[in-house]
Amino acid sequence: MQQASREGRSGGLSALFKVVMALLLVGFLAGLALLWQYGPRFGLYLVPPTPAAYADTALSMMNNGYYATGEKWRKARADAVAATREAPNYAAIFPALREALAVAGGPHSKLLDEGQSLSERMGPLQSPALETSGGMTMVKVPAVVADEVEVLQNYADTLAQGLVNAKAATSCGWIIDLRNNTGGNMEPMLAGLSPLLGNGRVGGFVDNQGNATELSLQDGAVQLGGSSTFKTPHYQEVTGPIAVLQDGRTASSGEVALLAFYGRSNTRTFGAPSAGLSSANQVRKLYGGTEMLVTVALDTDAAGKVYGNVLEPQQPTDPQAAPEAARAWLMEQCH
Repeated sequence: MQQASREGRSGGLSALFKVVMALLLVGFLAGLALLWQYGPRFGLYLVPPTPAAYADTALSMMNNGYYATGEKWRKARADAVAATREAPNYAAIFPALREALAVAGGPHSKLLDEGQSLSERMGPLQSPALETSGGMTMVKVPAVVADEVEVLQNYADTLAQGLVNAKAATSCGWIIDLRNNTGGNMEPMLAGLSPLLGNGRVGGFVDNQGNATELSLQDGAVQLGGSSTFKTPHYQEVTGPIAVLQDGRTASSGEVALLAFYGRSNTRTFGAPSAGLSSANQVRKLYGGTEMLVTVALDTDAAGKVYGNVLEPQQPTDPQAAPEAARAWLMEQCH
């Protein structure tokens, strides 16, 4: 009887083990199926996709584009599908994808070369720079793109701390130089400028359904839709009249920073029209790490006015002469 009891327990454990293994196998297979179906949306692949499947994934991502609506987009998408079915490699599908992306996302959207990253495309990173003379402080705010959080944090802290340090010597105002700021990550720019921008709404974004997302600052923290996304600890309010310089290379996040100064008292913009890319991109990764920038929303200012195109300066000036014009205006404000 004791032997039979042991055999019964052994048989029961064996059956339980088989059930558990079967459930694990089912779960594993279900996970593989989900990864196969949805993984490409997040850059995860079980096997390298065919060129046609690569194109289909990219086109699905383009469906989120701001202009991906109506008959024009349906035709552009269908044309891209037809042009990529028999492609021998990934490079061969890029021309068709770029044509489709131009329709779905407009001129701000980009499909980078195979394997190229946005940081490589933007070139070497420059740090913010401040120079005070004659009671005025010139603040150079360059483009910033980096994968390392430490680099972005150092950019914001350098800018914010520089503004706070220059406060005592700046009696006649500030010149914010956004010329040649081709964009990148808006968050360290805005956090770094927060001592001048203060607290409250500084802009926002609107998608093609009219859904608005507010962009604001609170004690050095950038808030998107009410959630903090980036912060500098070097926040301290600084005041004074502000002249903002812009040119044809002030683009993308550079235009977000420019719009953050719109509607403020004792503030004036100088220079040439901006690049006309005042819209928001999502960076999507395709197989192999290739990056695609898809425009999904248009920028707004603090008052909610929607842009998306060129931002005109209040005082048109040759960009090279803009600092001199800005200094002359600041002198008027001081006296």
